[in-house]
Amino acid sequence: MNRHTHLSVIAVSILGCCATPALAADGDWEHTVVIYGMGAALDGEAQIGNVKVPIDLSMSDVFDALEMGAMAAYRADNGTWSISADATFMGLGGTAEGDREILKGDLDMDQATFMGTVGRRLTPNLEALFTLAYVDLSTDLKVTARLPGGGSESRKASEGASWVDPLVGLQYNVPFADAWRFNLRGDIGGFGVGSEFTYQVLANFRWQASDTLGVIFGYRLIGFDYEDGNGSDYERYDLTEQGPLVGVSIGF
Repeated sequence: MNRHTHLSVIAVSILGCCATPALAADGDWEHTVVIYGMGAALDGEAQIGNVKVPIDLSMSDVFDALEMGAMAAYRADNGTWSISADATFMGLGGTAEGDREILKGDLDMDQATFMGTVGRRLTPNLEALFTLAYVDLSTDLKVTARLPGGGSESRKASEGASWVDPLVGLQYNVPFADAWRFNLRGDIGGFGVGSEFTYQVLANFRWQASDTLGVIFGYRLIGFDYEDGNGSDYERYDLTEQGPLVGVSIGF
């Protein structure tokens, strides 16, 4: 596939992974809500039966065609334990034009994700995380292939998939300069329970404008490799979603 590609993203979510840990005294619960927007690129491969669509999207392609998503995050922290509840919905659509035997591939996918995370602070700056994530996909694929004798032929497939993934991770949060904090989170999971493998990396900076109001800039990377079924019921999603984010945090 070449990179003449279009991707649109519509997202509404409550996403606790993007809330920077609040500074709570032991035993006192601190709450943080973050409202932010995130751009998302999509690359990898989706297959239903014998219909396979490769997606290869550069960040320049994304900024040319991207619709930003509206997102929110919530987190509660008492200095030792943290709890976050996440719900995400994204509507993804991609078209790639290729060469040789494949002329064009189309992907339309609705993705809903529900996550629950419990964190345990190991040091003042380091947290251990355990997450259960439920993923639900509804996918339509279309491939237009070149025929040996000339002309073209289109193949379509539609399918839905859902699974639950356990994830384990670490989150590192540290202050620097005046009113600035850096947060880095990484999770891995799947382990064959739901998907074969899934991962997430999140890095952000937060500038604390006041006791309650902050501004967050960051970048998020999510990937998963899910495979199930046989023959015409076979499904595989090996996808990576990534993009920058910016938002406002409110602490109380």
